[in-house]
Amino acid sequence: MRSININAPKDSVYAMLSNINNWKYWMFDSSQTTKILSPNTAGKGAQAQISGSKITITQITDTSIESTWEVGKMHSQVADFIITQNKTLSETQVTWYFQQHLNWYPWERFSAALNEKVLGPSMDSSFAKLKTLLEK
Repeated sequence: MRSININAPKDSVYAMLSNINNWKYWMFDSSQTTKILSPNTAGKGAQAQISGSKITITQITDTSIESTWEVGKMHSQVADFIITQNKTLSETQVTWYFQQHLNWYPWERFSAALNEKVLGPSMDSSFAKLKTLLEK
């Protein structure tokens, strides 16, 4: 799980997170190609192929965006963005986390721990890009 405060209005932050087409500007390695797989790029049902992951937005509210990430034959993961506007400051807080549903097998538990080691730094650099992009 990662969190960041961005000095930008909530609606600006929300627009960057709720539209998969905008993810190429800030998420992970921007050199990865994004292929849109659905007629819509924003909201529930929006779907894209980013590198080796098929991503589908499955739930959306005014404060959260939930997506499912499928990578080949591996277990799918659920990724959530929680977006809150700080009432006293002009900051918006974004929390991003991944959930994996695992069986009891030890190798699945071990791979989940490794997944955090891989995803964590990528999430940090993505958030840094998002912050830079929105605070211009």
